[in-house]
Amino acid sequence: MGTVRVEHAHPERFADPAHGFAWIRMIGALLVIYGHSSPLAGSGELFPPEWPLQPDEGVLMGFFAMSGFQIAESWIRDPHPVRFAAKRVLRLWPPMLTVTLGLALVVGPLVTTLPVGEYFAARDTWGYVVNNAGLLTLKHELPGVFTGNPWPGAVNGSLWTLPMELLAYGGLYVLLLAGAAKQRWRWLAVVALAALVVWDRYLEQDPGAESAGSMLSVPVESLVAFLVAFAFGVVLNLYRIPLSMTAAVAGLAVLAAMPNSISASFLMVFAASYAVVVAGHFWPARLTVPGLFVNGSYGVYVWGFPVQQLLAMAGIANQYLMLLCAAPIAYVLGTLSWVFVEEPTMRLRHYIAPESRSRPATDRDRFRDDDADRDDWDDDRAWDDDRDTDRDHEYDRDYEYDRDYEYDRGRDGDRSRGRADARTEAREADRADVRDADEWAEPARPRTAEPIADDRRAPVPADAAETERNFPPARRASRPEPAEVWPAEDPVEPAPRRGLSGDLGAAAGEPAAPAPPRRGRHAARRPDPPMAEEETRPLGRVSRSADHP
Repeated sequence: MGTVRVEHAHPERFADPAHGFAWIRMIGALLVIYGHSSPLAGSGELFPPEWPLQPDEGVLMGFFAMSGFQIAESWIRDPHPVRFAAKRVLRLWPPMLTVTLGLALVVGPLVTTLPVGEYFAARDTWGYVVNNAGLLTLKHELPGVFTGNPWPGAVNGSLWTLPMELLAYGGLYVLLLAGAAKQRWRWLAVVALAALVVWDRYLEQDPGAESAGSMLSVPVESLVAFLVAFAFGVVLNLYRIPLSMTAAVAGLAVLAAMPNSISASFLMVFAASYAVVVAGHFWPARLTVPGLFVNGSYGVYVWGFPVQQLLAMAGIANQYLMLLCAAPIAYVLGTLSWVFVEEPTMRLRHYIAPESRSRPATDRDRFRDDDADRDDWDDDRAWDDDRDTDRDHEYDRDYEYDRDYEYDRGRDGDRSRGRADARTEAREADRADVRDADEWAEPARPRTAEPIADDRRAPVPADAAETERNFPPARRASRPEPAEVWPAEDPVEPAPRRGLSGDLGAAAGEPAAPAPPRRGRHAARRPDPPMAEEETRPLGRVSRSADHP
C-alpha cells in the first residue's frame, strides 16, 4: 500500500484531507436540513422525483462512503480491537443519548399536549429513552409531542440512519479481525462488497419502498444500499485506488445525463461515494478554517430535525424560511455538542484502552496526522490534532531526553577515556622519568673496584667515609657483608665520570664524587646527597612519580 493517497503537483493549494472531509460533512448535514425543510413545512417534495441523483440521498451515500474510508484508515493506523471498539462506541452514542434525553426531559414537557405529570408517568416517555439508548430499537414518538405538525409524531427522524451506521461498524469490525486490513486478506472486503451489491440488486427488483421489511427498527432495503457505499469506501482505502478529480466529475456527469432508473440508482452509489472521497482530498487550502467551525456536523445532523419540528409547530410553513431559521440554530447546537459532549467523551477512550508510548507502526504521513478517529458525521480530527500535538511534544521531549542521555553517556565515555589516557600518560611519564634518571645515573663500575652488596641497591662505595655516610649504624647492622673481591690481573682504569654540572668526576685513586640524585621509582630508596650551589638541574619532564614510590 502506498503512503500517499494523492500526489498533488502543488500540495500547498490543497487542505489536509481530514479538514476537507470535515467541510463535506458539515455541508452534508446542512443539506439534510434543507431536504427535511419541505416535508416538515408541508410544502411537498423538495427535489423533482425524476432526478436520478437526489441530493439528500446522494449526501447520505457520501456519508457512509466517507465513514468506511476513514474508519478503515483508523484501524490501519491503530489495529487494536479494544481501542477501535471504544472509539466507535464513544463516538456514536454520547451525542445521540444527549439529544434523546434533551428531547424527552426538556423539550417534551414544554410542548406536549398532555399534563406534565401524565407525560412523565406515561410508559412511552421512558420507553423513548430506553429504546433509543439501545440504538437498534429506535422509537420516534413521545406522548403528545408534535402531534399537530405536518409530519406528526416524529420527534427526531434523523436518528434512523444511526442503527445502520452501527451495523456497518460491526460488519467491518468482523472483517478487520479476520485480517481484511492486511494485503494478503484484503480480498475479503471485495467479497463482502460483491455480496452486498448482489443483495442490493435483488431487493431493487421488488416493487415498493422497503418491501423487504425491517430488522428491529432498521429497514433492510435502505440498510443494504448504505452498506454498499460503506463497503466501497473501505475498498477504496484498502486497495489504495487512485483518486482523480477528472474521474469523479465524469462519473457525476454521466449520472446526471441518465434517466431515473434502476441502472442510474446503481451507478449513483459508486459515483457519489467516489466523488465525496475525492473531494475531501482536493479541498482548497484557502477554505481552511479552525476545526471548531466544522467539527460539529454530527450535532448539526441530530439536532436539525427537532429544531425544524419546533419551527413547524411555531407556524413556519415555507421551506426556505424554515431552512433559513433552522440552519443557524442547528449549527450552534451542533457546535455546543462538539465542545461539551463529543470532545470530552472522546477523551475517555484513553482510559478504557491506553495507548502505548511507542509510535504507531503504520505510516504517520498518510494524512499528516496520526491516530485519526474518523466517522460518518464529524471530523473529530480536531481532538486528534490536539492530542497528536501533545504526543509530538512528548515524543520531542523523549527524543531530547534520549539525545541528552546519549550526549551525557558519550561525554562520560569521553571522561572515562580521558581518565584512562591520563593514567596512560602518567605511566609513560614515569617510564620516561626512569629513563631520564638512568641516563643521569652513575655508570656501572667494574666488579673489582666496587663489589655489589645487594643487586637491588646501588653499588656500595669502597671508601669508608662513603660507607659511613650512606649506611648509618642503624642500617649497617642489617646490611649483608660484602662479597669477597678477587683482584683483577689487569685492573681497568674506570672512565671519567660527569657530574650534574657537566664537569669531569674525580680522577682514579681519588675519593668518588657523590652520586647524582635518582628520580622516578628509585627516589625513595636512597637519600639524595646535598647538591652543590654551583650545580644546576637540567631542564626536563616534571615527574609525579616521586610522590609515589
